[in-house]
Amino acid sequence: MAMTTRMMIYAFLLYGGIFAAIVAVIARVIKYLIRYGIDYYFEKLKEHQKD
Repeated sequence: MAMTTRMMIYAFLLYGGIFAAIVAVIARVIKYLIRYGIDYYFEKLKEHQKD
C-alpha cells in the first residue's frame, strides 16, 4: 500500500493541527498559572506586611 503525496499532506496537516492545539493549550495553562501565581504571591506578601 503506497502512501500518496496527498495522504502524506493530510497526515502532516492532521498531526500539525493536533500539535498546534496542544501547544496552544499548554501556553494558555502557563499564562494562567503565571497570572494567578503572581496574584497569590502579592496577596501573601501583603498578609506578611500587615503582621
